[in-house]
Amino acid sequence: MCLILAKSESKRLPNKNTLDFNGEPMFMVNVIKCLKLFKKVYVSSDDADILEMAYNAGATPILRGKSLCGDVPNIPVYQHALSVMRVLPKGIVAVQANSPNISKDTILEVIRTTRLYDEVMTCHEDETFYGSAWGIKTDRILNYGDPYKPDPDYLVWDDSIDIHTKKDYKLALSI
Repeated sequence: MCLILAKSESKRLPNKNTLDFNGEPMFMVNVIKCLKLFKKVYVSSDDADILEMAYNAGATPILRGKSLCGDVPNIPVYQHALSVMRVLPKGIVAVQANSPNISKDTILEVIRTTRLYDEVMTCHEDETFYGSAWGIKTDRILNYGDPYKPDPDYLVWDDSIDIHTKKDYKLALSI
């Protein structure tokens, strides 16, 4: 099961999740990619337009309140998403909306390794993790320690661009 978080606002790059990325709103690049890789894709957002686009593409929308946007770690948002799902999955693979150039192979590696470990996260070459894809078992999500200090069991190398600024956006478009 896949979960994509796509809030409406960003402090550093306004409307980043809906910026055009090679002909699609940025968040939709990974929605479309993930719909080919997963049986079920959820999109969590506070924005009705984002949720409608996701629904029209075949994803299941999850409306979240403003209190789960802004400078909030992902774990409470994952917990909220689980709380509204009809069937609790064994785990999720969360793919960031603002990492549109993450490869299918990287996502597939996170899917594979999440079957073996409780928590898997993508990282840069220097092993600094940042979670363009984050696989995590449901029990770990529901009983997570400090959400500001992830402690994955396994790291998957990923060279995608995590877009937060106009410079990141331009770099990702150039790849």
